[in-house]
Amino acid sequence: MRLHFLIILTFLINQTGFLLQARIGDDRLTLEKRLLRSGGYQYRDEQVLANRRKGMPYIKFEEYFPDRADLRIYYKTTDGRKPLSKDIKTSNMLEGWNLHVLFVQGKSVLEIYKRSEKITEFEFIHLLNLQSNGSFWEKKSDNELEDNEYSTFGFELMRNDKMLRAKKIGSNAVMVFSSGFDHLLKKTIRDDQMENAPSSTDGF
Repeated sequence: MRLHFLIILTFLINQTGFLLQARIGDDRLTLEKRLLRSGGYQYRDEQVLANRRKGMPYIKFEEYFPDRADLRIYYKTTDGRKPLSKDIKTSNMLEGWNLHVLFVQGKSVLEIYKRSEKITEFEFIHLLNLQSNGSFWEKKSDNELEDNEYSTFGFELMRNDKMLRAKKIGSNAVMVFSSGFDHLLKKTIRDDQMENAPSSTDGF
């Protein structure tokens, strides 16, 4: 099941990478190079990482991620200055942005941009524009999906080419992700639940 998921997802990632010049579909080195030029820093301390992961919508689905999935969390200042390691606190987020990125086979499929304060309307629009690549975003929700289409995370916006989905998380975070990954992850979960249903109800 996981291998089938990975084969299909690899095709979808390659298609996304062809369409996108940046962001979702980026390889890890490209993304990190861009971040480092803009005051980026990768969290490595386990306690800091555990704190930053709290409340993130991907946590409860991690057991279904492909085997070669790699989740990384970064910090970026608002003014482009380079943060110092001594400034990074375990419990308190610094002023600026946290960026959570899920890579599958080295390509970004999910990104969460979390601000230390409320995201302004202009910042929200700019984040979406970074991911537009000549397409545009439409108000669409997972309630409008066809019977054979699935969503793991739910969404409020979809790019008009249907390649990307997005949603706000509270007032200070935005989640953008590959439609293909979102669909296949939910399908994997459904298939697993269907397979385990007989044994879980055995004895009733």
